Order: sequence, then C-alpha cells, then structure tokens
Amino acid sequence: MMLSLSARTISCKRLFLSSLFSLTLVTNVAHAGLFSWFSAKDANEAQQSEFLTPEQAFSLDSQQTAEALLLSFNVAPGYYLYRQQLIITPEQVEFGKWQLPPGTPHQDIYYGESQVYNESFTLNLPLSHINDGAKVKVQYQGCTQDLCYAPQTEWVELESKK
Repeated sequence: MMLSLSARTISCKRLFLSSLFSLTLVTNVAHAGLFSWFSAKDANEAQQSEFLTPEQAFSLDSQQTAEALLLSFNVAPGYYLYRQQLIITPEQVEFGKWQLPPGTPHQDIYYGESQVYNESFTLNLPLSHINDGAKVKVQYQGCTQDLCYAPQTEWVELESKK
C-alpha cells in the first residue's frame, strides 16, 4: 500500500511538472508571436515573417570624403536603434571631435529609461591620420515593439590619404 501511494505521488509530481513545463512553453511561444503561424490562411502566408531582417530594419550606408566618414543609419518605420548600444570603434585611423546626436526618450523593459533613434540619421566622423588597413567597427542593436534583435557588427574599410 505504501508503494502504490508513493507511485501516485510520483505520478502527480510528474504530471504537475509536465503541466508547468507545457504552460511555460505555451506562454513563451505565445509571447514570441509564434501562434500567429497556426492561424495563417495558407502555407505561403505561414512562411512569411512579419518582422524585417536586421539588414532591412537597420541598414548602414557609408561614404568617405577627404575630411570625414559619413555613416548613414536607415531605420525602417516602426523600428528603433538604441543610442547606448551604438558603438563606433576606429582601427588604424583617428577621429576628430564628434558625438552621437540626442535620441528620443524611451522606456524599455530591457534597458529601462533610454534613448532611441526612430528615424534615419547620419553621423559625420572627422578623419585624421588614416593608415593603411584602416577600418571602423560599427556595433548597434535595435528593436521593434515585439522583437529585439541581437547586437549587430559591421566593418567599414577606409582608403588611406596619400
């Protein structure tokens, strides 16, 4: 009798843990918006993502002039870049004085009170002492209302002044 009570207790614990795991999984799947796939009207619609790729949501264009490197961030409507996650690192080149423009105040569940860029913008980085092999590392991270992208890294190669 004691053994069957133990087996029932173990079965109840397993059922509880299994239910808890299932509930957690369903909640996470629902939060990630994955249930929308099940309500698709046809297979083609199910294969289309409602989110842009990071390259589509935040494209980076660069232009080097004799005096500066212009970095243009094209932010898609409904998306934003975190100001504090935008990091520009020069390698084999020195920048003159520059600063990030102020962003729009934003309350965020990940970073709390922060600033974001909701629209496209261009940074003007004054260049000096460009050596051979000069490049600039550009790191950024952005989101939309229901999705945050992993941090992105792009490299911009520079031509040395001769």
